[in-house]
Amino acid sequence: MKKQMKVCLLAVIMLLTAVLSACGKDGQGGAAADSGNTNGAVSEDVVEIEFLHQHSGDIIDRLVEKYNQSQDKVRVKPTFVQGSYEGVIEKIQTQAASGKFPDVFTNGFVYNRFAIDTLPVVPAYTFIDKEKTDLSDFFPSMLNLGKGDDGKQYMMPFAVSTPLLYYNADHFKEAGLDPNQPPTTWEEVRDAAKKLTKDGRYGIFFDYQITGNWLYQAMTETAGGQMMSKDLKSVGFDSDAGRKALQYWVDLVNQDKSMPNLDSKQASQSFQSGGISMYVTTTAALTGFRKQSQFDLRTALFPSVNGNRTVPAGGNNLVILAKDPKKQEAAWDFVKYATSPEATTMIAQEIGYMVTRKSALDNPEMMGNFLKEVPAAEVTYNQVDNMVPWYNFPGTSGSKVYKIVQDNIQAALLQQKSVDQAVKDAANEANALLK
Repeated sequence: MKKQMKVCLLAVIMLLTAVLSACGKDGQGGAAADSGNTNGAVSEDVVEIEFLHQHSGDIIDRLVEKYNQSQDKVRVKPTFVQGSYEGVIEKIQTQAASGKFPDVFTNGFVYNRFAIDTLPVVPAYTFIDKEKTDLSDFFPSMLNLGKGDDGKQYMMPFAVSTPLLYYNADHFKEAGLDPNQPPTTWEEVRDAAKKLTKDGRYGIFFDYQITGNWLYQAMTETAGGQMMSKDLKSVGFDSDAGRKALQYWVDLVNQDKSMPNLDSKQASQSFQSGGISMYVTTTAALTGFRKQSQFDLRTALFPSVNGNRTVPAGGNNLVILAKDPKKQEAAWDFVKYATSPEATTMIAQEIGYMVTRKSALDNPEMMGNFLKEVPAAEVTYNQVDNMVPWYNFPGTSGSKVYKIVQDNIQAALLQQKSVDQAVKDAANEANALLK
């Protein structure tokens, strides 16, 4: 009996030895693992790249997983960074000290000039020219968001948005307003906000704190102004249009008392719970609002002034920083996938951004049927002709201007400064930095 047990034990040991040898020293598959399986190790033939991004949730993980499974040459490792576009830039600046950069990252349109001027960007046009890539399916206005001052394509549009007016159609009915005829001008929005403000509920909130003075640019340029002078020697918002934009918000908060002075997170939560009736913010908020709101949620165009509407494009480009030639090629392959009709549809439907490809918008299996089911998602495409680039202040200190403007807007809303003083102070501080 003992002899039989020894023979059986020896057989088991031999079998285990054979299995471990086939798998590798660690018994986990080693270099023989399938490179397209994100649970396996990466073989020597597979190029691994890091993708740094600021998109919360699991959408990027799922997109990356689809890409990794679609081929066996590249393995993308996604890394999430908190703090929106500023968080990404701060992370990259920290890494720059050691010369280590992510291979691909999402760069907010507002930091295009900063990235091109200060980071070792591998221009997209080097691959486009080499491969003679057909870009005709991209919306031209969105391709422009990735171009440098020389007109060349440095980055590829990944997620694009415009500011929208979200509104609670149930509140409109209660206030005697027609939800099928939402306000279209500044005056109409202000009047509607007054009627909607009652019983502890506010009528409107402009998400002015959103990154990079995005909504202040939209307001100022809609009013006929500009963020920078034409000669690029001084800021341009120190103007009647810049004051008109800020005065509008100040009046909503302090005169009409129809807009609360909250931070973006508080205001968003209040809107979703019915504490605010109208909310002006990015297209990208749509999916979150749809999931969290228990009312008839609708959208309308950004309000106009004298027939003029200007909407800066929010969102981000995909930028390549990889140093190694093999990683550069791998990064470009991933960028092509991430900006494909299928991938841009995924980003648009899951988050709320606009698709960057015309074929995705026209295809019933992609966005066509989705827009019929979710009409609130279609409005942003109706103002694509009003889209302009998100303004980038020049110079290495350009990004600091945004905080200066933000601080002075807040001071005016709190009535710590007059509108005129706030705009002047912001302009003087900004001009001193930009010299």
